[in-house]
Amino acid sequence: MELYHFTSSAHLRGIHKFGLTIGDVVTDIERLDGRIAVWLTSSPSAEGHGLGGSAVDKTEFRLTVKVPEDERLVRWVDWAPGNATELTRRHLVAAGGHSSETWYLFFGWLPPSLITEVISTRTALSLDNWGEYLSEDKSLRGVSFEGRHAWQNRLFRDFKHRFQPRAHRFEKAASL
Repeated sequence: MELYHFTSSAHLRGIHKFGLTIGDVVTDIERLDGRIAVWLTSSPSAEGHGLGGSAVDKTEFRLTVKVPEDERLVRWVDWAPGNATELTRRHLVAAGGHSSETWYLFFGWLPPSLITEVISTRTALSLDNWGEYLSEDKSLRGVSFEGRHAWQNRLFRDFKHRFQPRAHRFEKAASL
């Protein structure tokens, strides 16, 4: 099945090296729980996927991916009701995810060989040497499939530290 994945120029080198290995799938926004899966869509447009609010432009490039049709691939609208809280689902849609009916999750590794095309959403031009689009010093480090759990642990730790109320941090420090 041909699906799309949107990403930034800073992520291209890592994806070219490791493939699509990670994605944060929040299952309980209040407890900051989640799963690791690659987010994909059947929509060729970057609109309606809640990709804003990041330090990088996650709508800059559209990757076309030949995704295996097996038990690792699920439609978000089918998977979410039994796996994500109602509040979490509402928050994802409210954060710009009004195209959620086009979303898919892939619970596995999509190697670089399955990426058949990379297109700039700004110019509509295809990139041939997309893994070298940005120099290594300007690119974000990729995540290997084996390193995906350490990536998720860092993500949740950093998120909790950044958004934990200040008063709670002081109370915690005082009790130590």
